[in-house]
Amino acid sequence: MMHAPILKKAALALAAAGLMASVPAHADTLATELDINTLMGFTVDVASTGPQAVDTGIFNVSNLSTNGSFLAFCYELLQGVSVNTLTGLPFDASSVIPAAVQTLFNQSYAEVHFDNAVEVAGFQIALWETLDDNNLNTGNLSNWGGATNSADEGDALFNAEIFLDRVANGGASTGNYQLTIWQSPDSQDIIQASTAAIPEPTSLMLGALGLAGLSLVRRRKA
Repeated sequence: MMHAPILKKAALALAAAGLMASVPAHADTLATELDINTLMGFTVDVASTGPQAVDTGIFNVSNLSTNGSFLAFCYELLQGVSVNTLTGLPFDASSVIPAAVQTLFNQSYAEVHFDNAVEVAGFQIALWETLDDNNLNTGNLSNWGGATNSADEGDALFNAEIFLDRVANGGASTGNYQLTIWQSPDSQDIIQASTAAIPEPTSLMLGALGLAGLSLVRRRKA
């Protein structure tokens, strides 16, 4: 029939529209700067290199591609940070998140006060350890210490231990977060958390139309 090719093209167009609506753009230019108000210094024994000095703190990130901004934690302890607040650096976004990292954020991210250096340090150390072996005393990262204020050090490590215990023992979630790992060959990778969004009605409609279009094409082929 004369209408079949037109109907097929329309169905494929709707399918493509539905699929494209759910595919985000990932390449962005980010300028990262460590918030000195949340900065705490630690030392940690790294199995491959020996004792290392590390800083814990929140990154203030400006997305120069979108004119947006967000807070982020370090995702890659052993690579240095290249800060360029004027021109930024290219970062690629990844939504491939290890299950333990997602669990850590869902369980504990909501209770971290971002103006409290001790809480920030505890969460940052827990994140690094979640990527290692979930233990402050073993694995590739061990023997945490060296903070200027011993009380702050103890509190930060105590918080980290609580966060890690929750991951290991299956504690209850207190939030649901969409995590993005921003990766760069020229700087430390960082991780962003945002509240998981419910798809907009328009996106749901396009997705449904796309699936319906694909189903229609398959039935006509059959």
